Amino acid sequence: MIRPDDEEKPFVGRWNSLIRILLVESSVKLVARAAMDYADLYDGTSCHPSNERLARETGYSERTVRTAWAVLRGMGLAVRVSNAVAHQRTADEYELVIPDNWKSLPILGPRGRKFTCLFCERLINPEGHNVLRTNGTVGFHVQSFVFCSPPRKTKGRLDAACFEAWNARRERAGEPLWDELGGDVWKMFRLSRGDDW
Repeated sequence: MIRPDDEEKPFVGRWNSLIRILLVESSVKLVARAAMDYADLYDGTSCHPSNERLARETGYSERTVRTAWAVLRGMGLAVRVSNAVAHQRTADEYELVIPDNWKSLPILGPRGRKFTCLFCERLINPEGHNVLRTNGTVGFHVQSFVFCSPPRKTKGRLDAACFEAWNARRERAGEPLWDELGGDVWKMFRLSRGDDW
């Protein structure tokens, strides 16, 4: 596997490698992959496909494409170089970027292994997601990466979700709850991933 920071490899390979392991919405991943088709293969510059074209190619709406660009900008993966000019029929121009802090993004490990639930220790496949905040930054519900999904209510049985059970166990032990961990939730993310770069 090509490492995203391997400067000896062409940018296109490093970019596609990073996008493949990112734990974000599928629409963001597909727009990022499609955008690479319009960027310089060696440095990610001169990327200026229209949102309409990306919408046609990806099957998403233009609004979804705009949101995907906002997420890419919020994560530091895209920099808007110039804005679109409608009367000149030009699109926004972007530079695709592999940030220096790419290891701190929500990504799979180098071998792409399953994560381990921090409570029940079952192997899980974390689902990609992202939250675009009003200030343009991107957030993540990290607990959804590191705990099993809450069970469905079936046959009258109610099981506690692993996240809630983990918090209850920590509360009984007098340890900080999830919401009190602050930036340490990313340590829990890496612990659950168990496959570091």
